[in-house]
Amino acid sequence: MPEHDPEQELGPKFTAALHNQAAGQTHPQNIGLAREARRRVHRRRQTWSIAAGAVLVAAAIGGVWSFAGGGASQVASSNSNSSGDSKAEAPNRTQGLAPSNESAVAGCPVDHPILKAPGPDALPAGTGLDVNTPVTGLRACRYGFAEGGTGLLGQESFNAATAQQVVNEIKVLPERNVKLPVFKCAPQVAKPSEAIVLRFDTAAGIREIWVEYDGCQSAGFFTGTHTYGLFSAPLKLFMTGSVRPSGGTYLDALKDW
Repeated sequence: MPEHDPEQELGPKFTAALHNQAAGQTHPQNIGLAREARRRVHRRRQTWSIAAGAVLVAAAIGGVWSFAGGGASQVASSNSNSSGDSKAEAPNRTQGLAPSNESAVAGCPVDHPILKAPGPDALPAGTGLDVNTPVTGLRACRYGFAEGGTGLLGQESFNAATAQQVVNEIKVLPERNVKLPVFKCAPQVAKPSEAIVLRFDTAAGIREIWVEYDGCQSAGFFTGTHTYGLFSAPLKLFMTGSVRPSGGTYLDALKDW
């Protein structure tokens, strides 16, 4: 059963009173009812206006929050994508880059060919340095030949400037240092007790010069295709630290090394 609404009961009376007043009837009852009808209509319009305003405000606030939330999500998504792209692309920036100093990676081989070579000029083919080739680094490796195989005795690294200076000092030397004595010795003591391998960094890879200064077979700088006499000037540049020997047959004769 519909709920009773007093205003529904008064509705026809208000309508009749408004019509009568509009027709010019000035009965006091009509005037009172017409005034009450106008008051109620005005009050309802105010209520509707307030409700409609509240709905508009709520909709506006909801729209702002929606826009702000969407914007923040979009920014976060953009940042996430950018970060992901950066991580994905990062490895490409280093691909194909070789170490700046190859000797730092290669080091001095423990089992170097010089340990089994028949002579100081027996460098493996293609490994000797052409002294006219630019060099970018140097590692000096000192090896011992004592019975039982002493192997690697020491090593030192040098920068490009020192490496090039060593080459420049060697390439102007004559084939033999005539001031060094010629030794005559028994075969069992002719072989040197130690030697140094100079491993130079070049654009084509590591290239070597072997340095002999002990025993009584020969002395000098050997590239495999050329021999340079043993002089003190280049020796002073790399015979340092663990690469500096305590002495040697030809070193003792040089005296100023």
